[in-house]
Amino acid sequence: MLLALGSGASVMAQGYYYQQPPAQPGYRDPRAYPPGYYPGKLVQPAQPQQGFSLRRFFGVPDDPPPPARQPVAKPRKAAPPPAAVARPEKPKINPTNHVVVFGDSLAEFARQGLDTVYAENQDVAIAGKIRGGSNLVRSDSAEWPNYIKSTLDSGQKATLAVVMLGLSDRQALQEGEDRIDLLSDRWKEIYTKRVDAILDTFKERNIPVVWIGLPPMKSSRLSEDLMAMNEIYRESVQRHGGAYVDIFPGFVDDENRYTSFGPDVDGEPARLRTDDGVSFTKTGARKVAHFADVEIKKILESIRIGAPVAAAPADGQPVTNIEAAIPAPPDPAVPVALPAKPLVGPVLPLTRQDVAPGGKLVSGAPKLNGDNAYPVQRALRTGIAPSSRPGRADDFRWPRSYSSSE
Repeated sequence: MLLALGSGASVMAQGYYYQQPPAQPGYRDPRAYPPGYYPGKLVQPAQPQQGFSLRRFFGVPDDPPPPARQPVAKPRKAAPPPAAVARPEKPKINPTNHVVVFGDSLAEFARQGLDTVYAENQDVAIAGKIRGGSNLVRSDSAEWPNYIKSTLDSGQKATLAVVMLGLSDRQALQEGEDRIDLLSDRWKEIYTKRVDAILDTFKERNIPVVWIGLPPMKSSRLSEDLMAMNEIYRESVQRHGGAYVDIFPGFVDDENRYTSFGPDVDGEPARLRTDDGVSFTKTGARKVAHFADVEIKKILESIRIGAPVAAAPADGQPVTNIEAAIPAPPDPAVPVALPAKPLVGPVLPLTRQDVAPGGKLVSGAPKLNGDNAYPVQRALRTGIAPSSRPGRADDFRWPRSYSSSE
């Protein structure tokens, strides 16, 4: 006990003491060990006797001592899951067609959708040349044409160009010291020239263009202005022989109003737009690409078979005959000439005399031979009808009735 009080006070405070091992040869005094080290066995002491207790006086046992606290093992922290590593996409080796997407932040959604459409097609590569904060209003009028030229001159292959631009162009134009109001006649004139400059850049390099129109927005006022801008794109693209894709009807409801939900490319209802009312979801981007892909496939097929792509006529009028881009059908096969059918056949007199095979007149009645000679002679010469056979259609006999006596 003195040892427990001396060197193990902290242990006694917890209700435990160390029992000394019996003396034996080689026994070492516990005080010779380092502090905190005891060679004995940890035991729990007996409960000390209390003073006078009525419970013990009347023979009622005291409450049992509380159980000793067992050490609780701390739970191990789960190892963090390995960080997800994006699977690198395999580059397409020597694709024949290169579709380059030019435009602002909305064009990025078109590029994502086209990547999904042509992910398994090793013959078509999609490249994005996106400038999120650019526009055609406040920037230099030659900024976008120069950017397209520098992109193509730097080695970017382009079989076909997809353009989606104009999200940030809903604002006034500055012409010198004058401020041109949005969608005024002068504004439309200047804006059309800037769109034409982009299309002329592709036309100089014989690159077909698919221009995607702007979608509806949550703001009805904004949607009305974008519809007017879409008409400028449509007129300019058609005048330059390009393909204009109107995606506006694909993102409105039955009353032609903006909606965040609608049918996807498979016809299933899905969320197409995000909460900001401007951007697209992954499903919506796939739907944008679906509209553009219809025109892209037409142009790529025309290039594959060597047919000329529809271009603007010499008089500058918009192309309205889409059949110009379709190859002419092959010449029809020459029908086989059939012999002419006579109007009147040979005339056979009904009173002509019968002639024998040798050319002699038949002098006697023809002879009937064989088993059918007698029935034929009776029917054709004598006029006696042959008797009917049971079960045949000409058997009109009533079935024979039997009396009860039989």
